[in-house]
Amino acid sequence: MTNPVKAVVATAQRMINAEYGKTYQRHLQVTSSLIGRLGLEKELEGHSGCVNCLEWNSTGTLLASGSDDLKVIVWDPLLHRQKCVVNTGHEGNIFSVKFLPNSNDATIVSGAADTEVKVHDLNKLETTHTFSCHGGRVKRLATADNVPFMFWSAAEDGTIMQFDLRQPHRCESVCNSVLINLNAHLGVNAEAKCLAVNPARPEQLAVGANDPFIRLYDRRMLSPRPTRSGQGQGARSSWERHSFLICAAVDGEDFSLPEGCATYFVAGHLPLKQQEYSKRFRTLAATYITFSPDGTELLANLGGEQIYLFDVSHRRLPTNIDLPVSLEAANPVAKELTQSNGYRNGTTNGVCLTTNGVSCHLATVQDEGKRSISKKSGKLPAKAELLKSQANKVFDKLDYTLAISLYNHAICYAGDAAVLYANRAAAYMKRAWDGDLYAALRDCSTALKLDPHHVKAHFRLARCLYELHWTSEALDFLQVFKSRFPDYAKSHACEALDRDIKAAIFAKSDQSEQQRCSVRPSLIIAVIACRGQHE
Repeated sequence: MTNPVKAVVATAQRMINAEYGKTYQRHLQVTSSLIGRLGLEKELEGHSGCVNCLEWNSTGTLLASGSDDLKVIVWDPLLHRQKCVVNTGHEGNIFSVKFLPNSNDATIVSGAADTEVKVHDLNKLETTHTFSCHGGRVKRLATADNVPFMFWSAAEDGTIMQFDLRQPHRCESVCNSVLINLNAHLGVNAEAKCLAVNPARPEQLAVGANDPFIRLYDRRMLSPRPTRSGQGQGARSSWERHSFLICAAVDGEDFSLPEGCATYFVAGHLPLKQQEYSKRFRTLAATYITFSPDGTELLANLGGEQIYLFDVSHRRLPTNIDLPVSLEAANPVAKELTQSNGYRNGTTNGVCLTTNGVSCHLATVQDEGKRSISKKSGKLPAKAELLKSQANKVFDKLDYTLAISLYNHAICYAGDAAVLYANRAAAYMKRAWDGDLYAALRDCSTALKLDPHHVKAHFRLARCLYELHWTSEALDFLQVFKSRFPDYAKSHACEALDRDIKAAIFAKSDQSEQQRCSVRPSLIIAVIACRGQHE
């Protein structure tokens, strides 16, 4: 007879080994050599319109595709053939398709531009449920592996809806499916673009919208709220339903979130760049988000910008740039302009330093900076020195992307070497992709924490602040640089940067004065007009 204790131990060991094996397999799945060998295996032909979405089942044996031809095709990817074709009944392009968990791959859900969400039975090839609650195009669907019969949808009406097939549902004047209404938080132009459920922690729901922020919600603190949808009040079209959802958010319906329910993730440079991008007709919207298999990382694609990877397990809060208070007296230009602009020191551009997302504690009172002792970094490890030398060579050849990659590898071997961060900052500044200046700023900050007397890191940090339009902070930090390194204060580069920063500050001051002058006459005219009406 088997010992029950040994049986339990053996079962637990098998589970642990299986988990370790899965982690090992995932670690070896994506390697540079494997990616280099990837190639086209087969083109699956069957759709007559653009294919907008693909979805694997949980075992990787089936592939579903949704198209502008209003059909969903389920494929056998190994045999390169169709398993079945679903005529969905949608009247708009299909943007998302999902296999419903624990349904033996017999149930799929589709969302489309006709604002509808439909559930289909693959065995009977028929539509079993139709949900017409949304007032905008349904862009993404999400499911959770351990939550059967339930799924979520994100639509361009600004709402996230939750559907449970175990409960009866009717699209009436009051919709009971609205889980989150972004119109109440982001504004009446809110559009939900994508969403994902954390596979390791299914209570976490990530949402991307038409702004640079990724929102992470705790579903345990949320529940669907009754919301006026207009279905029973003559609102048959999608734009009418959309209007009802906006009015529900504006006219006082409670869509507030419990404290601690939502966490926001954003690349540090994007909130300040949003207005600049809009002037250039560039939109910042999260078009796709997904979690890593272990649920610790969140990958986000920002349309019109770049792809970002966020650590959701170890969240970083914004930190400060602490500039010397004593510099205000030593810098009369900055002091005068700060007072004339109506800004206090540290809030130039209307942005508090606590939101810059930069950590730089070296620039405290000047006397303390002079007494600080430079960190003796010593020689780099042989591997790091080799990588640094290779990076410097490709940097000289203007291949900044490869240089950054080599510096990344070198930092893995010598994470406390200020020179590697300073050099990588230079490569970021030269490459100048979106977000590179902000990355360079962070690297300069790290370098100065490791070595407060690193000359190049000091100067590059001042230039980064100037390029990011934090001109007052840039001027203050340049004064720190001149005070600490008087031998470099008269250099051509330092004097040129000083002139550029002051010119930018004066230009900003003149622009603010012109805006104030242009507003005053219109206000006077408006007041006179109002008085004339009353008289």
